[in-house]
Amino acid sequence: MRLVFVISALSGGGAERVLVSLVKGLAARGHRITVVTIFGRELDFFSLPDGVERAALGLGKETVGLPAKLSANLRRIFALRRAIRAAKPGAVISFLGQTNVLALLAATGLRVPVIVAEHTDPFREPLSRPWDRLRRITYRRAACVVSVSEAVDRYFDWIAAERRAVIPNPVDFAEFEDAASPLALPWPQAILAMGRLAPEKGFDLLIAAFARLAARFPDWGLAILGEGALRGKLESLVAEQGLAGRVLLPGAIRAPGGILKKADLFVLSSRWEALPMALIEAMACGRAVVATQCMGVAADWLRPGENAVLVPAEDVAGLAAAMEGLMQDPGRRRFLGQNAALAVRPFELDRVVGRWETLLSKIA
Repeated sequence: MRLVFVISALSGGGAERVLVSLVKGLAARGHRITVVTIFGRELDFFSLPDGVERAALGLGKETVGLPAKLSANLRRIFALRRAIRAAKPGAVISFLGQTNVLALLAATGLRVPVIVAEHTDPFREPLSRPWDRLRRITYRRAACVVSVSEAVDRYFDWIAAERRAVIPNPVDFAEFEDAASPLALPWPQAILAMGRLAPEKGFDLLIAAFARLAARFPDWGLAILGEGALRGKLESLVAEQGLAGRVLLPGAIRAPGGILKKADLFVLSSRWEALPMALIEAMACGRAVVATQCMGVAADWLRPGENAVLVPAEDVAGLAAAMEGLMQDPGRRRFLGQNAALAVRPFELDRVVGRWETLLSKIA
């Protein structure tokens, strides 16, 4: 089937990483794919697989004032429409709220089914009021609204159940096999965290929790992979806590499998998540994990004491206690890590691609 994927950019976010993995899996099964981005190539962090076509519209520039914003979005809609018509797809798959609205408007009258995928929790990260109103109008035209979790799906109960689906994000386990670490960790033992440097990821809480333990665990350090607006604040917090040399912020890494496998412990400190892909990838690498209860609905694949240690979100003392327990117990870390790798097998790329193909066959 000819497919068009639409996303704002191929920058270094979780949804972008998921799109690239999903495109890889579908292309391997013989689907012909074009990826359309609103921004140009200047924001590219990820690369597309060989054979996948790319249309970079170069229309992502921020505008100021209502007339300028309306004009810019009209240009995006017409450019998207031209790209969709040129590709002649059997279906369009769009990622993320505002882009989904634009894709649905662009496809009006083209008789091409549009599937919109939601990767964030709308309860915690709502769109602005104008965009939310547009979403409530346009999503009723979608062939299907795909959410990455049951918690996200609940937000869209105003869409008929037969036009909604829950399909988790995929993890490409093959990326982790024999992966080399792109980063040397300077400590005998390391805690790893990963994600956009943004408030919802709770890295300030993680640094505060590690500060409580650093003096008693001199052989341990903390590395937080990712980039974002809070870099300056987090660097200042590291300095204030006297953790220079004990906490690293090395930036975003395209293929984190090698460094995940080198970590002794992975910590998810998020305040909220729709589906924590960094956690799933760490578990796929067989890491013991400490995770906050940050999803709107309890995940049945996370079993406390069996494959993870769970603590309430925004509980620094609880986070520090859970980390301490695992830092001093290598046997328990091994036990949790072995079970973790088995627990996330349902997220394996081929399985998730199969679910997408089932959905596409029904819609097409």
